[in-house]
Amino acid sequence: MAEEKIDFKSIEKKWQKAWEQNKIFEVKEDAKKKKFYVLEMFPYPSAAGLHIGHSFNYTIGDVFARFKLMQGFNVLHPMGFDSLGLPAENAAIKEKMHPEEYTDNSIKNFIKQQKTLGLTYDWDRVVNTADPEYYKWDQWIFLKMFERGLVYEKEAAVNWCPKCDTILANEQVENGRCWRHKDAEVEIKQMKQWFIKITDYADRLLEGHKKLKWPEKTIAMQKNWIGKSFGTEIDFIIDGKKWPIFTTRPDTIFGVTFMVVSSQHKKLWDLVTKKQKPEVEKFLKKLKSVSEKELAEMEKEGVFTGSYAINPATQEKVPVYAGNFVVADYGSGMVMAVPSHDQRDLEFAKKYKIPIKQVIAPVVETKEGPDAIRENLPIKKRKTVVCIVKHWKEEKYICLTWKKQGWKTFVVGGVEDNEDIVKAGIREIKEETGYQNPVFIKEIDGEFHNKFFATHKNENRWAVIKGLYFELKDSKQKEISEEEKELSELVWVEKNKVLSFLHDDESDKILWKRLNDIDEAYTDSGLLINSEQFNGINNEEAKQKITEWLMKKNLARKTINYKLRDWSVARQRYWGTPIPLIHCSKCGVVPVPEKDLPVKLPREVKFGEGNPLLTNKKWLETKCPKCKGKATREANTMDTFVNSSWYFLRYCDAKNNKEIFDKSKVKYWMPVDLYIGGAEHACMHLIYCRFYTMFLHDIGLVDFDEPAPRLFHQGMINDAKGEKMSKSKGNVIEPLETMAKYGVDTTRFFIMSEASPDKGFNWSDTGIQGSLRIINKIWNTASNMKFGKDSQELLVKLNFSIKNITEQIENLDYRKSTIELRELFDLISKQSEISKESFGKALKLLSPFCPHITEELWEKIGMNKNNKNFISLAEWPKYEEIKQKQGKEDLNDKILSNTLPIIQKISESQKIKKIYLYVMPFEIKNIDRKKIEKALGYSTEVFAVNDPNKKDPEGRAKKAIPGKPGVYVE
Repeated sequence: MAEEKIDFKSIEKKWQKAWEQNKIFEVKEDAKKKKFYVLEMFPYPSAAGLHIGHSFNYTIGDVFARFKLMQGFNVLHPMGFDSLGLPAENAAIKEKMHPEEYTDNSIKNFIKQQKTLGLTYDWDRVVNTADPEYYKWDQWIFLKMFERGLVYEKEAAVNWCPKCDTILANEQVENGRCWRHKDAEVEIKQMKQWFIKITDYADRLLEGHKKLKWPEKTIAMQKNWIGKSFGTEIDFIIDGKKWPIFTTRPDTIFGVTFMVVSSQHKKLWDLVTKKQKPEVEKFLKKLKSVSEKELAEMEKEGVFTGSYAINPATQEKVPVYAGNFVVADYGSGMVMAVPSHDQRDLEFAKKYKIPIKQVIAPVVETKEGPDAIRENLPIKKRKTVVCIVKHWKEEKYICLTWKKQGWKTFVVGGVEDNEDIVKAGIREIKEETGYQNPVFIKEIDGEFHNKFFATHKNENRWAVIKGLYFELKDSKQKEISEEEKELSELVWVEKNKVLSFLHDDESDKILWKRLNDIDEAYTDSGLLINSEQFNGINNEEAKQKITEWLMKKNLARKTINYKLRDWSVARQRYWGTPIPLIHCSKCGVVPVPEKDLPVKLPREVKFGEGNPLLTNKKWLETKCPKCKGKATREANTMDTFVNSSWYFLRYCDAKNNKEIFDKSKVKYWMPVDLYIGGAEHACMHLIYCRFYTMFLHDIGLVDFDEPAPRLFHQGMINDAKGEKMSKSKGNVIEPLETMAKYGVDTTRFFIMSEASPDKGFNWSDTGIQGSLRIINKIWNTASNMKFGKDSQELLVKLNFSIKNITEQIENLDYRKSTIELRELFDLISKQSEISKESFGKALKLLSPFCPHITEELWEKIGMNKNNKNFISLAEWPKYEEIKQKQGKEDLNDKILSNTLPIIQKISESQKIKKIYLYVMPFEIKNIDRKKIEKALGYSTEVFAVNDPNKKDPEGRAKKAIPGKPGVYVE
């Protein structure tokens, strides 16, 4: 067979030019055809251009778009550029060029590179968010929201650089300093900001999840981000004023020992006393960012304000701290702290030596085994002590192994009526261990309840446990009674082994942790203690009862709260959508009339002197649309998430200069049928675009309220070591270099074959060379193919491949499709002849993955003359039921279909000498070894799994199931 080298470059150039000249991917609305809208999240166009992650993302969408196109759908597959924003502005400043010029050059470079991938984009619909004809409609939507009261201004904490004299975005703060001025420490200031009331849509955003076919993890992330909580708002009194505090844990109200107000709270200084002012100022200077992400990651710190709050349940005064971990606009911006039952509060209390008060006692009830509570017997409640006893010299502790029950505990025993718990502890130590001189050191914080059946007493016990710590004065010991010897055995356990030794009784483990300052707040359910009239009530029941009790006193109310906060959209930077508002001293804030949109960015500005827009007075100074008097423009630009919140709608009518879009065109194309993008966008872009769609629905522009019912997250491509690629590490795989070396189709086939698209994979040079061998084999098989009749074996395999690949692409399980294609073309390569129709069907199945070589081969076999019948537009093959011959061939085909992918995968990384297959005993008589050996292409032996003479050094016979043999490769 003559080997022919593929000239990838000329083939790619030829067909990309043909597709473009014939406009085969440009689409228009067609009521006679069913539409399908495939969309990948559009990129920020950097000068660096494509990276391999882009290629992965775009190829996933392109395979699906080509598949749907061949199925006869009218496919919209557009591309655009998220061009505005701080990265472009910073990059342009660094390159000493205007952001507009930088962005235009980047987009041209991106498009050129994207086209090398052979993507099915309709390039006639390109969207560029930096184009005034695009951001005009950002401004239009903003004004519609302003009209409906969804846009408002309020004070909020911001990052401030005193040298820039401007607000900094979170990403402009580097280690607490300005990105421009490394010697300028960032300050936190309260300043007026523009907000959009996305919180008005919180419930709809949650309810809408029911309509979405999205990854469960993404929906869970959004639900957590929105954070709907049913709770109680309780009034604490500070300096005679009410501070309503939201909590989901009213059951812990009696355990509040301090309060924490956000360090960014606008009323913080109302709480700071004169004496504490210097300390608070010192603390605030340490705060370097308003970024919630950074706040969540930093060490929890605070400072006493000097004020005290009155706990409405106890009337106790508790100190109020300012803290760096409380969000200013969640609830009232202050939280009640219960360190015994909240881990964050516990760490804070320990750090600042604040009292800790337990109000929920854990209850452990044994329900299984010999110690399980007997339902037919009464339960006897008694006080119990657990004594932790230390050796007189060594770091060892007394533990007991209970002989009949198998318990492993500390010294434990009951407290008699009116008996002092310390005396009870000393008595139990002497009785159970014989040691005569235990010295009481301290009581261990906490109370615990344990319900179990005491087999040694034949009764149900409810032990109310207190922990005591003793140290032995000396080794003086008396022999214990025979009764005690029968019950348990004393064991000295080294300190680092105590936890692993103890029985499953959680109370012993918690006492040990508390003794050793292993801070763990108890956050599970239990019974209330130290809570006055509510003692003994289950804490879940207590939530309701305490709320009702406080409500009767007019000190509380049931309420719903959300983590989601209104969207701060104002940015003090140049390269963004100008906010279309005007400030007039007489009329206040006035919207720019629609006829004057877009408010364009002025080209003449100075960078590095605060907000660049403030440096162009001609642009800044204007007339009030109402009174025609002197006024100034709003100098803030919009958050770039605004630009990406509706771009998918603009693709439907990208060149419309008269309106945001033609409603009939959007009605035809929307919603997006398949949206592809990274999971990292779950809680920003993917919430904002849903919110925008709901708003546009409410003003009558669209008849749906979810933009993309089906969402798919692509995985990440790491380097060969599994590390994330980055230029700083020097481990980036450049897609253009890879495609130039191996061909576009090889690259596409490889990245689709290495992993399920949502899982990602580690790059492998060996792997892509394996894909190149497969592509070369397909090419040479086609070049040497003789057309004639199909074998029964081929027809069966072809039709199974049609069925399987159709289902796999529909489910975006591309990896399985590439395996199926390898098997199919491997079988074709072994045929003496094949019908042109069947070979054409096989090429169609390969076409979405390898569009260039399939177009070339399609033309070679005479299916496309004069570029009138592209394989890209050919009809997707349909599955036809093929009757198979019964008996041996059925089983052999099944075994081959299950074995070939394994052998092909192994052959890419190692040399194969011989193959051993292990089948079920009832299958062995129907095996055609020669046929299997020929199909696999290697010397092959087949054994029944129970054959005592089989060679099976790795025990692979155990893996065999009917139709799927165990496989060992030598």
